[in-house]
Order: sequence, then C-alpha cells, then structure tokens
Amino acid sequence: MNNETILALRARQCRYDILRMIRAAGSGHTGGSLSSVDLYVTLLDRMTPDDRLVVSHGHSAAALYAALAHYGYVDIEDAVASFRRKPPFEGHPSLAVNGVEWCSGSLGQGLSVGCGFALAKKLKGENGRVFVVMGDGEQQKGQLQEAREFAVNYALDNLSAVVDDNGLQACGTVADTTNASLEKKYAMSGWQTVSVDGHDLTALGNAVDTAVGPACILAKTVMGKGVPAIENDYHYHGVPLMGDACEEALARLALSDEEKAQLPPVSPRKAVQYDAVTVPVGEGRVYTGTSDIRSAMGNALADAAAANPAVTMAALDCDLEGSVKLTDFKHLRPTQFIECGIAEHNAATVAAALSKSGVLAIHADFSMFNIAETYSQNRMADINHAPFKLFCTHAGLDVGEDGKTHQCIDYVSLLSNLHGMQIIVPADANQADGAVRYALATPHPVAVIGGRSKLPILADKDGKALGFAYGKGDWLREGADGVIVTYGNLVHRAVRAADALAEKGVRIGVLNMATPAALDEEALKQAATTGLIVTYEDHNVQTGIAGGVARLLCENGIACRLVAKGVSHYGASMSPDRLYEEQGLDEASLINEILNIKENAVCKQ
Repeated sequence: MNNETILALRARQCRYDILRMIRAAGSGHTGGSLSSVDLYVTLLDRMTPDDRLVVSHGHSAAALYAALAHYGYVDIEDAVASFRRKPPFEGHPSLAVNGVEWCSGSLGQGLSVGCGFALAKKLKGENGRVFVVMGDGEQQKGQLQEAREFAVNYALDNLSAVVDDNGLQACGTVADTTNASLEKKYAMSGWQTVSVDGHDLTALGNAVDTAVGPACILAKTVMGKGVPAIENDYHYHGVPLMGDACEEALARLALSDEEKAQLPPVSPRKAVQYDAVTVPVGEGRVYTGTSDIRSAMGNALADAAAANPAVTMAALDCDLEGSVKLTDFKHLRPTQFIECGIAEHNAATVAAALSKSGVLAIHADFSMFNIAETYSQNRMADINHAPFKLFCTHAGLDVGEDGKTHQCIDYVSLLSNLHGMQIIVPADANQADGAVRYALATPHPVAVIGGRSKLPILADKDGKALGFAYGKGDWLREGADGVIVTYGNLVHRAVRAADALAEKGVRIGVLNMATPAALDEEALKQAATTGLIVTYEDHNVQTGIAGGVARLLCENGIACRLVAKGVSHYGASMSPDRLYEEQGLDEASLINEILNIKENAVCKQ
C-alpha cells in the first residue's frame, strides 16, 4: 500500500473521530474540521522533531486532535470522551494537549506566531520548518499583512503557510465578504504561492515538500468534506451533525477491520518544549540628579546583552528605536535587534512566540501601543504562558503635549487582567534599573512601565537609593497623620507634597508601590493605622490602585478612610504640569485636599 493510500485512510479515520467528538459534545465546528483534516494529516506525516506546527483557525480543533491522536501524540478515546466539556481537549487548541504548541483563539494571529517560531530558529541556528495552518476567512484580518511583510523582510525561508481555502466562513461565502484574491495578497507581499487541491493528498504533499519559504499553499478544500449532505454548506461552520444524519455519516466513514490492519503502527510522539530564558541580574547602575525611566530601561537591557553574549536575545522595535532607548542594544546585537516597522500587532505576537522558543524577547514601545492597542495579542501570549517582556514608555498624562490619544491611562488595569503578567511601574531611574534586571532574570512575563519625562532621583526614608523587590513597597516618608500610596510618575510629587505638609505640622507618609498589581499587604496595613490612605496615581482613578487597596482593607476588616486621586477624564494637549493641575493631581491640590481632610476631622471631633 502506497503512502497516499495510507494517508487517505488516516484522513477518513480522523473524519470519523471528528464526528464522534462533536456528537459527544453536542457542539463544535463540523464544517471547517472536515475540510482541514487532510492538511493536518499531510503535515504531521512529514514533520520531523525539528519542525513546528501552528494552528491559527483554532475552531478546527476537533480535526487537530483527531490527527494528533492518529500520529501518536494523544489517545483518541480521551479526546472523544472530553472534547469541549473538560480539560485538556478544549473547544480551541489547548497547550495541555501534547502536540499543541500555541493555543489559538483570536483569528489572524497565527501567522505572526509562525514568524516568531521561524525567526527563533534563524537566530539560534536551529534546523526545521514551521508550518502555519489557517482558514481563508481569517485572511481578512490586518495583522496578517503585517506578518506577511515581516516574513519577507527577515527572509524566513523556513516558514510555510497552509490555508484551508474552502471559500466559506460563518455567515456566508468569503467572496461575498471581501472578494479579495488570497494568491495576490501573498504574491504581492513577496511570498512563493501555489494553489492545489487540498483533498488531493499527492498534490498537497508535493506542494509541502517543494515549498521554499516564506511560502503559501492555498489548499482548495470543501467545507464538510466527507459528509455529502453538508458539503459546501456554511451553516455547518459551527453546528454539530446529530441524529440519523450523523449515524449515516459515521457508517460511511468507518474503517473496516481489513483497512485498519493495513495501517502501520504509530509510535508515541512528544512535541518540542522550550524553557524560559533568563539572564543573571548583574551589578546595577547608580543614577543621581535626574534621569528618565526609559533611558534606565535601555541601559539595563544593553548591560544584560553585553554581559551575556551566549544568550540569544531579541529586542523588537516599532519604528521608535530612539524614543524607547534601544540604540545601544542595536549596536551590541545588530542581528538580534528586530525592526518590525509600524506594525504593533505583529510585533507583540512575534515577541511572545520568540519567548516560547528559547529566546529572551523584549518588545519595547510606547505604552499606548504596547498595552492598549495590543491587548488581545498580549492576552493570547499570556494564555500561552509566553515569558515575554514588555518595556513600555510614555505612560500616563506625563506624555503631555501628544494629547489624549497617546496618554495611556489604563496600563495597570489592562495588564492586571492577564493572570500571569507581573507589572512594575518604577518611581525613578535607579528603581527602573533594578526592575529591568529583575524582569530579565525571572521566567515570568513582565511589563516595566514608565513615563517620558526626566524624574528626580529619590531616596527612601533612610536616605538610601531606591532598589527593587517584587511585591514590596518603599517607605519614602513616614507619618502618623496619613499615608500617600503612589507609584510611577507621581512619586516625586507626593514626596514634595509630604515635605510641604510637614512644614505645616501635618505628618504624611509616602509609600511607593512599584508593583501596583501585587500590593505589599503588610505595608498597607501599617499605612492604615494612621486612619487615612490617599491613593495618588497617573492612571484612570476608577481602575487603578485604589480598588486594590480598598479590597485589601475590606478583606482584612480594616477601618480606614480611603481617598482616591487619579485621572478622572481624558487629558488635553498641554504640558504634564498643566495636565496634572487641570485634573487636581498637582502638588498644591494634593496638599489642600489632605489639609481639608485633617481640618474637617478636627472639626467633627
């Protein structure tokens, strides 16, 4: 029996199990799973241990699980028994399933993942190819064009995209939706493109074997292939085949005992796994006078690159090299400085994929672009346990004259939604230096966030320069009349306000909380003993640190007055000083509010 006949039997066997999975679950994506399965069988049959597979249209999970089972990665009966009902066989590919290297959900991101995997092989000198399986409908996504251009720019000849080109999407035909030529999209971007019958296993296999990337194989398929009653019917995109129709299809697809006996045995397989890459912390720099957070971040990154020549690193830029201070890293490691252009969505996903491939990957960008614009990409990276690092500059109202479109005032709230993400917002350059060295030495995903302006170098209550320890607050001032809990751009203002209040006989402490999503519980309990906590932040007051402080107080049954001061509305285009004044965040406003609180407390007594 030739290999094509064996593949055909494997594919038929997979279709049988796809229907069993979806029927048992009572839900699932029947049409696309049946059209995609020939692609999975063809690729898995050819893949070596050095190759990697990315599934972008994750709704074809039933097909992927069936194919993985029949190539030795998982047990098919486990998949049938739990598909879409309990882990690990979730409705979209789960990392807990052997053979799944990236959990896909949001369409249009898979090609960027493939770019990251393929680039990692280039940077590390590894063999093997990267295959990305996608749907045709998702080609409408803009991130794919960013990825297509990136793949050509970095000559990713080890990357091949295979498109399940069945012409249908959830609500109708692809042609009626966009009427765009997929072949032209890829060819015009510089990709080698070929169109084949996606159910002709010989032609499809030849296309895979001869592809020189970046290559796109447009596999012309039929939605619902193998079940004539639902073929080319888009209504079965996300609808299960049930009842008598399913029983009839299963009877048609079932392999006979003789056919099963012709299939060669399958040996167990294990997907490649990469550990998170870290580097030693090293000796920190010491800053005096004034300095900006972003320069300290860039300097610490360059120090790490110089001190660890054997570690593969990648710093991704989006046309902001000078502003985000990557120039020194670029000079030290020109081939590992990855210029992505003004294509933040692709950059975010590539960085995450690199970090899942044994590369220490840093995406440096303005906070608005690195956090707010790319939230979905960062969320998918977090779901995939990618140990990526975000270096985010130009945060808060401190951006000033650039105006409300560039004043990222939701950086803590957005990133706090990512369960694996550690968030650090340093108060000065010395703390930023320590934060970056920590970020590069930990296997966790970390975001280090700072503003644009130069800030004064601070000292703690004992006169020592600020260091950094995750989850620990810094007492910059102590006082029995209340405590200002703050972080980032406003810490030095809080210190000046506390010093001014001290001259008026009001003793106010200042607690710097550089990890606003990992609060120092003991320090906050100590602050609460004063009876007054004022949270003070260059962030949306509704979603910043105040809510976390309030929850901690309530959960511990601590009675303490809490006053929340933060950004209450979008800022205008003016200097940071004027913006803070306009929002009541300047030092004079902070001082007056605390004085009024204390005076009213005395009057009530």
